Amino acid sequence: MATVAGGVTDLDACERAASSVLERSSIEIIVVHSPAGAIALPRGEPILFHAPVAVPSSEIAGANGAGDAFAAGLIYALHEAWPLIEALQLAHATAAASLRNISTTESVESWKDCLALASQWGWRHPSPSPHRHQRA
Repeated sequence: MATVAGGVTDLDACERAASSVLERSSIEIIVVHSPAGAIALPRGEPILFHAPVAVPSSEIAGANGAGDAFAAGLIYALHEAWPLIEALQLAHATAAASLRNISTTESVESWKDCLALASQWGWRHPSPSPHRHQRA
């Protein structure tokens, strides 16, 4: 199942692929991260979507490690028992912070600083999709 066409992430295709994996496994949650946003599919709960941070192009030095930073923010928030939508916010915030340097570690700060940076830059507006259950 193709989830990217012409260099653009198809969030609906990502959701279908993740749903298929969830149905065929014992996994409790699947999170798909892309430049277009993140989709979380928790077993037995509504699907969540969160738009990425609106990082100014002048702040982007490189994307090396951004996916790892996203995962680190998500895992931290889930470990601390944050609500899933807030975990997605922190995940996007840490990924956004990581874009400021070509190093994989130089620009990621504390979770509070990452969220403050995301608050300063704001959130990108997601592409419309008729079946997203919750957006933030």
